[in-house]
Amino acid sequence: MNMQDNLAYDLSLFDDSERQHHEREKEKAAAGGIKMARVSVSRSGSRIKVIACAAAVFAAFFTANYFNTRKDDMARMVAQQRAEYNDAVNDNSLLRSQLDYKVSIGYIEQYATEELGMQKVTGAQKKYISVNTESLIEVEHDDSGGFFGSIKNWFENVLEYIGL
Repeated sequence: MNMQDNLAYDLSLFDDSERQHHEREKEKAAAGGIKMARVSVSRSGSRIKVIACAAAVFAAFFTANYFNTRKDDMARMVAQQRAEYNDAVNDNSLLRSQLDYKVSIGYIEQYATEELGMQKVTGAQKKYISVNTESLIEVEHDDSGGFFGSIKNWFENVLEYIGL
């Protein structure tokens, strides 16, 4: 039985023409001893372009790293300043409460009795004095001496203001 007579075993019908073409060239090269030159796709660019691209990628990574580091440093500084601010607010409220306690009348009375040895006034120690102010009249005596007296008073006031 011939192989080409049976279509079930003929796999060449399912190959595309390009693959068949490459296989034929390989067979010819193997039969004739001709070597094909292989060209590397990875070496198709020049060295300068590769170095420039690598430098650009390195610069981009370095710049991104630098700015992320700066951003993290600033965020850390802001968090530290907020913590110091919160501490200062807490200290301020503590000092205000201490000031309110020390200004209260109870603290003043306690300090006066314990530290200064003072005592509270009792009812027996209080004395009331009545003064008759209705019959009391004050009269201001005017010794201005006229026009020359007022100039003299003005001059004395100026000398007193200067400090002589």
